[in-house]
Amino acid sequence: MNRLSIDLPDGTLSALRFGEAKTPLRLIFCHANGFNAQSYRAVLEPLLDDTDGHILALDLRGHGRTNLPTDADALDGWQVFADDIAAVFDAVADRPVVLAGHSYGAVSALLSLPQIRGQVSGYVGFDPVLVPWVARQVARSKAGRAMMKRRLPIARQAGQRRAVFESLDAAFARYQDRGAFRGVPDAVLRDYLEGGLLPTRDGRLRLACDPSWEQAIFVAQAHDLFRRVPLLPDNSRIVFAGAHGAVSTKSQRAALGRRQPGIAVDYRDDLTHLFPLQDTRFATDVLRGVLERAR
Repeated sequence: MNRLSIDLPDGTLSALRFGEAKTPLRLIFCHANGFNAQSYRAVLEPLLDDTDGHILALDLRGHGRTNLPTDADALDGWQVFADDIAAVFDAVADRPVVLAGHSYGAVSALLSLPQIRGQVSGYVGFDPVLVPWVARQVARSKAGRAMMKRRLPIARQAGQRRAVFESLDAAFARYQDRGAFRGVPDAVLRDYLEGGLLPTRDGRLRLACDPSWEQAIFVAQAHDLFRRVPLLPDNSRIVFAGAHGAVSTKSQRAALGRRQPGIAVDYRDDLTHLFPLQDTRFATDVLRGVLERAR
């Protein structure tokens, strides 16, 4: 695993490369909101045993080591992240590759499809967020997003998140098997912290993803994912989770499948939204299947 920087029009996007740079690029992966590329090391590294290429995991705008400008007040949708993903494809993909992501990363990847047609050999979406039509309309106004920050529990909690820690061990002790990290293996939590904490001038560590930015992403729902679904390649698999607060409904999942009947849409009520980090072997197997069919 090594880090590289990719120059974009307004700054630099950081990514982790798994595998040798001299081999073909096979997969580009996009993380969930508030996380980072290194969080998925345990999911992505095992794929190297079965592929003759390498993998890139991106630190999306406002996350990890990426140095791109952010404006939490102006953010109303996730198209800016899709634009960044498309720019990465233009910079590094010289042949079709598999595109994958988790949660907001899965949605942002899907939103990028109009810009990268012909460059995607397969797609994997781990529990992409499907919001109701009314939420998309509310998110179009600054007042609507402000209201959602107050009333949407996950957004309200993100805005109140502690951002600075005395050490990595102190952060680990705060998160271990608590809240969203319940059921996440210690090694995966360590990866998240190592990839998501930056040093401060006074010797402490701060979250690379500022809580106000994470909160803004949660309420920035003006994008329309469903218009892009017909562009998904047939070699696509989407896994939805249903335990402990699903981010999709049965009717939404059915509508998604109708728009592109060639894709595989799975629903698992025994999985939580963070299942790729809780059950890394399952997530690896899903990615492996799409990679094998993409050859």
